Amino acid sequence: MSYELYTKAGSCSMAVHAVMNELGLNPKINIMEAGDGPNGLKSSEYLKVNARGNVPCMTENGKPMIEGAAIITYLCDKEGKLIPKSGWERAQALQWLMFCNATLHPAYGRTFWTNVNVPEAAREETLKNARAQIQGLWDFVEAELGKNGPYLCGKEPTAGDFLITTIANWNPQNYKFGPKCKALFQNISARPSYQKALAAEKVEYKAAA
Repeated sequence: MSYELYTKAGSCSMAVHAVMNELGLNPKINIMEAGDGPNGLKSSEYLKVNARGNVPCMTENGKPMIEGAAIITYLCDKEGKLIPKSGWERAQALQWLMFCNATLHPAYGRTFWTNVNVPEAAREETLKNARAQIQGLWDFVEAELGKNGPYLCGKEPTAGDFLITTIANWNPQNYKFGPKCKALFQNISARPSYQKALAAEKVEYKAAA
C-alpha cells in the first residue's frame, strides 16, 4: 500500500501526519505552502490532486481523500488502532475527534479570519471575544480530563489526542492551559510519531511549556 500526504507545517494536517506515523504507514510527505508557486496549495499541479487547494489531502495508491477527521477515521479503522472498533468506547473516541474538528478548530478559525479581515479599530475587541470562547473550550477539556484522564478517552490515547495536541500549538501564548491539558500535550508531543512529524515540518512545540 502506497500513501502520500500533503500537509502544511503546523496546521491541522500535522495531526494526520503524526497519526500516520503512529500507525506505521510511512507516507511520502509533501510540505505545501500558500500560493501557486512550487509546492503551492493553488498550483495547477496540486489542484489536479485536490481541487479545493487545501490540506490535508492523503492519497492511497494514487486515490485522493480530503478532510482530516475522515482521513484519520479511515486509517485508524483500517489499521485497528487509535479508534476502538465498536460500542461506547468507539463513540467516545469519535466524539472527541469531532469536537476537535468541528468545534475547537472552527473557533480558532474565527481568530485567523479576524486578523485578516476585520478593520484594526474593531479587531482587538473581536479577537478578545473569540479568544474568550476558545478559553472556555479549553476549560471544558480540562474539566473532562479530570474525570478520566490522562487522555481524552481515559488511560490510552485515541486519535483525538493527536488533533487536540496539534491545535493547542496555535498561538498558545493567548490561552491558559490547565495542568491536565498540559500533561496530555506533553505525553502526545513526546511520542516518537509526533516528534517525527514536528521534525519533518520544522515546527517547535510550545503548548506544553
